[in-house]
Amino acid sequence: MTPQVRTPGAIEAEVDEVQAWVGRLLPGGGRGLRVLEVGCGPGVLAERLLRNGVELTAIDVSEEQVEEARARGVPAIVSDFLAFEAAPFDAVLFTRSLHHIVPLEAGIAKIRSLVRPGGLLVADEFAHEEIDAATAAWFWDLQAVLESCGALAPDTPRRHNHHHGHHHEGPPPADPVERWRERHVHEPPLHAAATMISGLGTAFDLRAPERGPYLHRYFSDRLGPGDGGTRLFLQIRELERLRLSQRLLVPIGLRLVATVRRPA
Repeated sequence: MTPQVRTPGAIEAEVDEVQAWVGRLLPGGGRGLRVLEVGCGPGVLAERLLRNGVELTAIDVSEEQVEEARARGVPAIVSDFLAFEAAPFDAVLFTRSLHHIVPLEAGIAKIRSLVRPGGLLVADEFAHEEIDAATAAWFWDLQAVLESCGALAPDTPRRHNHHHGHHHEGPPPADPVERWRERHVHEPPLHAAATMISGLGTAFDLRAPERGPYLHRYFSDRLGPGDGGTRLFLQIRELERLRLSQRLLVPIGLRLVATVRRPA
């Protein structure tokens, strides 16, 4: 019997939005389509897509994350995207993973080999490098208040440069943008939004990139698992949306959709 995996409600609420977006993009909501999810993590979205009739293949480079996905009932595979081989899919879904694919040119070539002509490339991403001082300050101030009142667990960023990176000692930089950039130091470096847009736009028929809220997503796995944590997550998301509509914050959320061209 598959063990029951409990997921904090804030993560479920975050995945609700991603699932709705993906469902709007895939013909028929994806039912019956062969889809590859790259960077499936603990499999929260993958489990839902499978339940909705998507013929999903889920991969992730993390053995720990794949184990959690399997405990959730997702037959996930430990694999690097560039090394993965399979018959062409109807769509490939990058869930916050495209910015890690290095070199990007090799990733584009792999997409061509793994997605049928006319198929879709869907990427849920973020433009980490486009943040400004006001937006970074809003984020760090909000985090500090939530942590100080016990509503938010301490920030422990997932590291992707264990063997090559450095661990910052001492207090974080006082400058909010410098602190933000330090948090996003990786080896190899994360792709910038412009790099991903340019690369995909050259190789595929890229739709107009969609910008939106993203900062709230840094909190989803750090809030309490109950209804209170979920309500707080939704409130933060609405506050971010409001400030974006007032042009007081920069929208670092980035969603990319492209069609793989048919041979001429």
